[in-house]
Amino acid sequence: MLVVVFGDPIDDYVGTPVSRLFALLIIGQGVFLPVLSALNGQKKVAHAGVLQAFEQLGRTGAQVALILVGYGLAGLVMGHAGALLVVGCLGLYFSDVRPALPSREHVVRIAEYARYSWLGTMQSRTFGWMDTIVLAAFVSSALIGIYEVAWTLASTLVLVSNAVQQTLFPELSELSTDENYERIHHFLNEGLVFVGVFAIPGLFGAAVLGPEILSIYRPAFERGAYVLLLLILARTVSAYGQQFVSAINAIDRPDVAFRINLVFVASNVLLNVVLIMAVGWYGAAVATLLSAAITLVLGYAGLRRLIGAPEVPYREIGRQLLASVVMAVALLGPVEVVPSSHYTTVALVAFGGAVYVAVLLALSGRIREKAWRLVPFFDHV
Repeated sequence: MLVVVFGDPIDDYVGTPVSRLFALLIIGQGVFLPVLSALNGQKKVAHAGVLQAFEQLGRTGAQVALILVGYGLAGLVMGHAGALLVVGCLGLYFSDVRPALPSREHVVRIAEYARYSWLGTMQSRTFGWMDTIVLAAFVSSALIGIYEVAWTLASTLVLVSNAVQQTLFPELSELSTDENYERIHHFLNEGLVFVGVFAIPGLFGAAVLGPEILSIYRPAFERGAYVLLLLILARTVSAYGQQFVSAINAIDRPDVAFRINLVFVASNVLLNVVLIMAVGWYGAAVATLLSAAITLVLGYAGLRRLIGAPEVPYREIGRQLLASVVMAVALLGPVEVVPSSHYTTVALVAFGGAVYVAVLLALSGRIREKAWRLVPFFDHV
């Protein structure tokens, strides 16, 4: 309601009439986020993970489609809001919970939890939006549009990590009640194997095909290739760090997570202001990367102090890096000779993905075993 009432100042700040679209985006968030939380609360983490994947992929697909048909910046917001609304309504179908008035006990327990958890929410909002908010005061709306496209693409690559984090949380929480820290280390190690399974090849793929991928939105967006690389790296580092922070919350130490998030929020705001003033929009991406690195270091240190050093699967991460390098090398030749078009870019992405998957499955018996289990047919062979 406030966005609609004060639409004109918002439009002036952004530089284009987006207040109504922004209101639609708020409605989409209001539908999607409570439904997602309800599914997680019912331990339907698989459903919640799939819905998050659909939302991210649907958002990216809708934004690309709307921009290609000429909606420009409005297409970014419309695609985002539309994906939230559609997937949020779809989530209601899977939920067994319907809205009801809480009891006094519920309110008290939620308030106790919220003493610490609110900063976790602020941390995610700061990570996702602080750079854009500060950028609006220093750079043109055109650069902000390119930056947001790069951020959306980078965020798509951590879908697996988000799903792993949500799946592990209730398991780690249950294990912590019995102080079964050995199993917690085991599950956390399993989760860390798959954090970078999409993000790492995405980083190398963007290094080769970044300008071509961004040009799908608009030829001028090619100038955001370096920003895209920095943001993918930032999202990857953050994904590893958030696994540690989520585990800290799961073992019922939200006070430790609170302090980590407090440092992140303060450093993120400060770094964005200082670096954007110093080096423009590249400073926003660097600030995001440095803030993510702070979360990673503090999350690891905090978890180490509570239950011992996490068992990081360095060899598996190394295999993912090696497979990504092979993929990037395989792309260098074709990208120089094939004619430039949106269709060839999509084909090159598919080719690179196929090379990466084949090499990774050949290198990693651990991932090969997990992948094998995902194909029901092979269970009967």
